[in-house]
Amino acid sequence: MTKMREKIVATATQLFETRGINASGIDLIISEGGIAKATLYKYFPSKNQLVIAYLREKSDRFYAWMEKNLSSKKKDSLEVLLALCDLFELWITTPDFHGLPFHIASVEFPDPSHPVNHYSAELSKELQIYFSKIAKAAGIKDSDTLGQQLMIIFEGAALVERLSPGTGAALRAKKAAATLIIASA
Repeated sequence: MTKMREKIVATATQLFETRGINASGIDLIISEGGIAKATLYKYFPSKNQLVIAYLREKSDRFYAWMEKNLSSKKKDSLEVLLALCDLFELWITTPDFHGLPFHIASVEFPDPSHPVNHYSAELSKELQIYFSKIAKAAGIKDSDTLGQQLMIIFEGAALVERLSPGTGAALRAKKAAATLIIASA
């Protein structure tokens, strides 16, 4: 990614997460970032493309963080799945957590045919597949079911923690997920 593209995405990210996606128009992004309009449109011909780039970048950072923290775990054991639960709890209870970006985007763009809503649905499915692959490598027979169950638990916890931080939803979700993982083994 070029430095200017990174600057545009970083500015958009800060605004999207503090003001909302629809409340952060192109003119505000340009003003806050000190970016020329022509430069922004050179990298992102539409706001939808900028929102999609923001969502992809947030997802990529999440997966890189997870992989880094799971790399020392034995992939063919329950250890990796239980570590996944710990990491998810840690992630959604950090002060920098602003909710699952694809949730927020799908709420702000509710029409299923809208490109941002469609991409948000793809990212949700991608996360479920990620969980299922980890479960399969750990030897879970019905890894797709467990992947979807973990997704349901963690998406719910992320929403509750965003709306009511510090209520213990993340810890309860981690315990529920661990119970499912052990029952699935």
